[in-house]
Amino acid sequence: MSFTRARVWLTTAVVAAVGIIAAVPAQATAGAIPATSSLSAASTTTAWQAGRFVVDTPNVVRRSNLVLNRPNTNATEFVPLGNGTLGAAAWSANGFTAQLNRNDTFPARKSPGQIVIPGLNRLTAAADYRADLDLYDGTLRASGGGMTMTAYVRAEAAQLVVDVTGADPSSSQTAQVRLWDGRNPSAQASGSVATLSETWTDTGTLGGSGQTFGTMTGISASGRNVRASTADSRTGQVSFQPNTDGSFRVIAVSPRWTGGNALTTAAGLLGSDLTRPAADLAAGHQAWWHTYWGSVDLIKISSADGSGEYFENLRTLYLYNFAASNRDTIPGTQAGLANLFSFAQDTQPWYPAGYWFWNLRMFVQANLSAGAFALNTPVFNLYRTNHSTIAAWTTTHYPGHEGICVPETMRFNGNGYYAPGWEQGNASCDSRITPSYNSQVVTTGPEIGLWIWQTYLMIDDRSFLSAHYPLMRDSARFLLSHATTGSDGLLHTRGNAHETQWAVDDPTTDVTAMQALFPVVVSAAQTLGVDADLVSRLNAAIPKIRPLPRTDAATQTQVLGPSSDAAGNNVIAVSGQPTAAKHNVENIGLESVWPYNLIGDTGTQSDLAKRTYNRRPYVTANDWSNDALQAARLGLRDEVRNAMTANINKYQIYPSGLAALNGTGQSPYLEQQGVNAAAVSEALVQHYDGTLRIAPGWPSSWSVDGTVHIRHKGKAHIQIRDGNLVTVAVEAGATGNITVRNPWAGQNVTVIDGAGNAVLTGQTAATFTIPAQAGTSCLIQRASAPTTSLPFEAISGSPATAPKRLGSRTVGLFR
Repeated sequence: MSFTRARVWLTTAVVAAVGIIAAVPAQATAGAIPATSSLSAASTTTAWQAGRFVVDTPNVVRRSNLVLNRPNTNATEFVPLGNGTLGAAAWSANGFTAQLNRNDTFPARKSPGQIVIPGLNRLTAAADYRADLDLYDGTLRASGGGMTMTAYVRAEAAQLVVDVTGADPSSSQTAQVRLWDGRNPSAQASGSVATLSETWTDTGTLGGSGQTFGTMTGISASGRNVRASTADSRTGQVSFQPNTDGSFRVIAVSPRWTGGNALTTAAGLLGSDLTRPAADLAAGHQAWWHTYWGSVDLIKISSADGSGEYFENLRTLYLYNFAASNRDTIPGTQAGLANLFSFAQDTQPWYPAGYWFWNLRMFVQANLSAGAFALNTPVFNLYRTNHSTIAAWTTTHYPGHEGICVPETMRFNGNGYYAPGWEQGNASCDSRITPSYNSQVVTTGPEIGLWIWQTYLMIDDRSFLSAHYPLMRDSARFLLSHATTGSDGLLHTRGNAHETQWAVDDPTTDVTAMQALFPVVVSAAQTLGVDADLVSRLNAAIPKIRPLPRTDAATQTQVLGPSSDAAGNNVIAVSGQPTAAKHNVENIGLESVWPYNLIGDTGTQSDLAKRTYNRRPYVTANDWSNDALQAARLGLRDEVRNAMTANINKYQIYPSGLAALNGTGQSPYLEQQGVNAAAVSEALVQHYDGTLRIAPGWPSSWSVDGTVHIRHKGKAHIQIRDGNLVTVAVEAGATGNITVRNPWAGQNVTVIDGAGNAVLTGQTAATFTIPAQAGTSCLIQRASAPTTSLPFEAISGSPATAPKRLGSRTVGLFR
């Protein structure tokens, strides 16, 4: 999150086992689902059959299609399209308008231009207009006035394709690519291709990379009498007549651009694609999306008030949006924005060349839980490939320390300078300047290190750990050198409590980072057989890490210690100086719950954390608010739903399901969807500490069919109906023991394998251990109400036919 942002807020067919079925608990001890009644075979079914969880993936995904029952003529009503490196925001102004955006136009993330097709006005102005974004196909389809339009950004090529049928064959059509004042492209036309191209260098500001960047868009069409021209210095155009059957196709190409012959490049990228059969051209694109949806975990939710379906829709949209915007070598989102879906020309808030990790971490969690591991690769690449630059920055800007201080706001090329005009005043990881929002934030590296370890535990890929371990190692070394031993024999630090307090004693973020990071770096080093000396230093430091700072719940001004827990009137403080000035709206006391994984719904500090949540100073204070996600970790079931609902009604202004930072504005944010997607998964299944918890935070009024990835390449499949846990099944991705918290606390549980053979019987303890074999599955069931007694029914659904509404917000457009 940015310092500027802080100022704003302080001053103002049946497809096999993708996994779907979850648990809906009411408030109960240790996260167990209460057994309210015996399950009725007449009304309850299970999707578990012969060791498989059976899901109709296409139709479950399409339940969340974005439906437009009227034209989206306002740019804020855009539909997002993208292939992970090239994105587009599409709306119905001037017939059809789509702003193209790329992830490699640094430092300002300039747009390659807007595509405009005026001849589609007959379609978009028709009384019978209707459109939907088919998430399973990654394709926008619209119809009206006897015309149809199919638009998509090809998954395997830098192309926006617009296929049209039903046009008047005798009509004159145009398609344009446009830029605007402030841009100085080279406009060229030859034959049937027009282009706009421009380059610049990343210089003239502290931290500039010196690299050349640029944009290039070429446009052409299929039809009759196609002619390209340059209408003006910022407009390329093709004029044409539709084919005799009323069809035509427009393709805009926009590759990575650092200079060259634009016309030749565009013609090469177009190839024969303008005349290929529509199904043939779309085949590779659709195949990519179908494969993707077959690899990620789906969660289907139902509820009496429609809230469950709404959040299912948002989670599925998140999985679409992230895949459509984040498949480059580095992230396609900075400051939590949906940068590849920008619609406001070159407007990009905050610092387009920089990344805040605070606004990336919710995506890492959501993708891990969904099994979308590859989507986190750009995040890890950003920091791994810049390791040496970060090390050099640390040596100069945080002298007297070992290792690396990863800048919280880090430029794409690895330094901690901030935006022009604030390069040094708000630099990150810079102890030499006056304390500011990020100057003394030293916990970004430790948090990245924890995500590396969590990812390794999920995917069991030793090469991944080896490649990224240096980030873990050097972040731990930095913290070791940053801490000093006080007169109490404990380690103490001075710095920022993230952006909320500056230059204070014992920031809770520092304490939390040491408690969480040091043990996992020891484990990582021992796994890889390296750094014995560092392991010894860390093991010596671990007993010396001070407890989490406490303060009184009522005024949050007193300095308290762990002994105050017994009275039940304290909370986790922001730092050892609870009265120090606050500069941002972060609930620092809850960082130990998530993302640092130190406190959950049970344990010696759980009540302390729950008090901290209930007395948190900032409730729904930003679109990235972690309230729902932290509530899920604490087992606060209905608070998960309430927190998400409050946040949606405050910030989700776009019918695409995306949010605005202030609830108003011209820039869509993806971070809210990321938090919600992570919260839904974590409410359903948790495995962050090696104990598998089933539905620990699931809202009591939601029924669910869902799958969540767990450690060691495994999956948990869950179904809940009307508060009753119906199906609990586990797929093992590796051989080893799986510790499970009894889903029906205190009741007799049995475990059978995919063939129906008993694995465990008579399990009544709070936890039990399943001896798992890689590639096998098992079913956990109550002895008194076995899942195997239920009839089988695959998880399915129907494509959405109408928009959805939650309070004042919608997904899609109503008439």
